[in-house]
Amino acid sequence: AEIDTDAEALAAVYFNPVAGAVILEGEALLGVSIEASVAAPIDAVIGNPPYVRAVHLRAHDRALWQALRHRFAATSHGEWDLYAAFLERSLGWVRRGGRVGLVVPSRWLTAAFAARLRAAIAAEVTAIVDFGAHQVFPGATTYASVVLLESGRAAGPATFARHTPRGWTRCEQVLPAGQPGPWILRAGPARTLPDTGAGTVGDHLQVAKGCGTNADKIFVVRGRIDGEHLVGQNGLGQPVRVEAAAARPCLRGRDVEAAQPGAERDFCLLPYRVNAARPDETASAKLRPLAELWDEQPGLAAYLAGHRAALEARERGRFAGAQFHRFGRPQNLAFLLDPTPKLVIPGVTSRGRAMIDVGSLVLDSAYALRPRATAPAPWQSLPLLAALLRSPAVRLWLNMVGVPLRGDYMRMKTAFLAPMPLPLDGPALRRAAAAASAGESALTSEALREAYGITHSTWASALPT
Repeated sequence: AEIDTDAEALAAVYFNPVAGAVILEGEALLGVSIEASVAAPIDAVIGNPPYVRAVHLRAHDRALWQALRHRFAATSHGEWDLYAAFLERSLGWVRRGGRVGLVVPSRWLTAAFAARLRAAIAAEVTAIVDFGAHQVFPGATTYASVVLLESGRAAGPATFARHTPRGWTRCEQVLPAGQPGPWILRAGPARTLPDTGAGTVGDHLQVAKGCGTNADKIFVVRGRIDGEHLVGQNGLGQPVRVEAAAARPCLRGRDVEAAQPGAERDFCLLPYRVNAARPDETASAKLRPLAELWDEQPGLAAYLAGHRAALEARERGRFAGAQFHRFGRPQNLAFLLDPTPKLVIPGVTSRGRAMIDVGSLVLDSAYALRPRATAPAPWQSLPLLAALLRSPAVRLWLNMVGVPLRGDYMRMKTAFLAPMPLPLDGPALRRAAAAASAGESALTSEALREAYGITHSTWASALPT
């Protein structure tokens, strides 16, 4: 089925001579019943469906976006993508036992938007080939995978293969059918962390992605505090002078372990009010109406009003109206603005990096972490946690479960980091904690290696070169 009439005509030229070829014009996901348009049951579907995020589909074809929204598990949550709907719908085009093979981005394996899709099709996945950072489409940076499905298949192990800088790895894995969580597909047992039974990063730490303004050039100001004002320059090269109370120091992934020299640093303008949590509730952050800002912080209000056209134009008008000054992704604001010390790690890195921070707002190229109240004593120590997240343990773990990026970079997203096993408490871990508090990084790293029970050669293989 082809939605483009010119492409449909071209297909007719090539495929009409083929006996039994049926060429349909129309939207395959909605209006065309492919399985009812051919005389015999369909044995196989192969293809490379379009990669179109919902926000872009809405801008270019609102009717199709509206028709697909909530129609499939793949289009019922978050910032879904068109290719995900093809993964789900294609199973209905083939007979029971029929096969499907599609080339799609690997992002659906862990992305939150695809949680319901994973739960719906897990039992029918027979194999996944993840190309990692290897680029399969000339002229475009993509992280591609091939997904093989069998309609009506009974649940069983799926074959998983991944291309890494060290070559191909392969394993068999049972996918969690009916469970919406991310699929952490393990590349193989070599050079990995042992499961010590001491719990994971996600068990003992809360991990939160930084918030996103969708307009850093307006909201982020490089400057200094001068009395009661922030004075500096925004990303557009324009001078800025607003109330100091309207800004917070901010950190992006590139700022982790990278000192900002001099008196100036980056600040994020904050048109939100964070409500402190009572014992029976969680903290929350609410956008302050512009009228309130005019009364209490007129400098910030005038600045935002002066950029109203640009702020409303974000995502093709999604922010038009009275709330034009809101962040694009105000996620986790209360957690990020909590004055309790926290760890900050980059979202993408070539090695483990972490820093201890107090009071900065973390933006969406970085993550913030804090120990849970229930965490054992060793994992209440921020110096020890920072040392762990800087250590080769991170690289060893992500080499196995993460998605490699171009240039030998890794993605430090929650879905990959949360399942990382922690070492057992004992003499070696206590030596690591003492050395971390004393700032002795080499001794800390060696004690962590011993706590994990990893050989010197394996540990050294993940050290930065």
